Amino acid sequence: MKRRFLCWIHAGSLNIFGLTKYLQNEIDGDFFAIYDFTEKPKKFFRKQKLVDFKKIWFYDESIKKNHQSPDTKYLSEFEEKYGIKLWKLAANERIFIFNEFYQFSTNEILSIIEQECKFYENILDEINPDYVLMVRPYFHYDTIFYQLCVAKGIQVLDLDQSRFLNRSVISSKNPSYNLEKYENNGERKKSELEIKYEEFTDPNKIRSFEDLQKYRKNNLGFGKGTDYENTYKDFISTGLEYLFTSNKTINRNYKYFGRSKFKVLINYVNDIFRQRRRERFIEKKFLKEFNKKDKFVLFLLAVDFESSTLLDTPFYINQIEVAKNIVKSLPIEYRLLVKEHPASGLRSWRKIDVYKELISTPNVVPIHHSANTEELVKKSSLVISLSGSTSLDALFFKKPSIVFVDTDYSMIPEVRKIDKIENLSNTIHDALKTKVDQKNIEKYVQFIEKNSFDYNFILHVMEMQKYVFHGSLLVDVEFSEEEMNEFLNKTKSRFAKLTRAYVEKINEDI
Repeated sequence: MKRRFLCWIHAGSLNIFGLTKYLQNEIDGDFFAIYDFTEKPKKFFRKQKLVDFKKIWFYDESIKKNHQSPDTKYLSEFEEKYGIKLWKLAANERIFIFNEFYQFSTNEILSIIEQECKFYENILDEINPDYVLMVRPYFHYDTIFYQLCVAKGIQVLDLDQSRFLNRSVISSKNPSYNLEKYENNGERKKSELEIKYEEFTDPNKIRSFEDLQKYRKNNLGFGKGTDYENTYKDFISTGLEYLFTSNKTINRNYKYFGRSKFKVLINYVNDIFRQRRRERFIEKKFLKEFNKKDKFVLFLLAVDFESSTLLDTPFYINQIEVAKNIVKSLPIEYRLLVKEHPASGLRSWRKIDVYKELISTPNVVPIHHSANTEELVKKSSLVISLSGSTSLDALFFKKPSIVFVDTDYSMIPEVRKIDKIENLSNTIHDALKTKVDQKNIEKYVQFIEKNSFDYNFILHVMEMQKYVFHGSLLVDVEFSEEEMNEFLNKTKSRFAKLTRAYVEKINEDI
């Protein structure tokens, strides 16, 4: 009997489309697809013959603007049946809550979620897939879909970049969704991922801290190996195309409600001035170096309105409040250094009032985004982040760390996770006494190497974005089957690695 594959494909996961093109030649299966695209790209996906999908659906077409009042009874039963906390996802969805163009009412949000849930249930009941192929979810709606599939026992093979350069992972055990399991007595239950980690080690391969630091320098991080940058010409040509072509998406897709060209243009101009004002404030008030001999704990801010905060740490999105709570929890001889994230500039930095609140907090030292993070980590006694890679990075320099959510590296004993804010003080005091054992770092490195494969997910996505979507500057564009096929052939070697990894993963279940 043929296996059935359901693919979730959007602008940030076109590599799943390419994967399916090559996968259909390797595996005898029936393929289906849910597309999440604006109006113009739909023309390609409706007509393309590169992938033989038995049936396709378009996510946005399942959501009607003038839908009747939400059926809260259905939503309540859905939550109970599948264990999915809908408001936890919706209340931090930036489309709903942090939207400069449109204010959604409670009923509108509930109505949208109701339609999404029914849409997903109907599709899954109709085709009963053996596998779902997707990248890690970033919004409330693909997270609901992911969690629903897991609840129904469907094997989700989600693709994500590992913490190491050029290493990617395929897993249905995403820590963000699968580590929150508890025994009947209320104690936390170890996940399959954690058990697998604890059982895995090669005692004959234990590197020194010096060797591990060399490994880190060569392999840690996402962005290395990417020379992706939009030019001034890219911005101009994209802007002209946006201004002088029709756009029906605004009236059909709730994610674009209120985004008239006039409002978008005004917001863009205002944003330029906001960004400049905030940059001037940062340059004046934030320190670029901290060379004092004071003992300090380092807290690294995450970028606002990203999935790493909104979905992964929904109860800690007010990072200034988190910083204040950390200050309250420090031993008396320590100071708190708070470093801004360099990528926050992509969101025009934080409001000046937010920065003023941070600076006015006693015992807080604001650190400029350009400051050398590695040097700060080396001089610190403890590193804290919501879920950032620097909390992993710290271990390579013998520094313990704290996170606020389960991550793939929070299994390491020297990484403490905050379960309750009331435990923050005790956790910090205990962490400051912790010595990092290089054997535990070695164990993690080996574990990731064993359970990942040679493929730079982010680089490949960036290449596709640049080729198809004007460097991700504009997603509502038309492209031809010839153009898409040209790119798929151009990066065939990357797809070969990806396809091989998926085939091996699928064959593990046979």
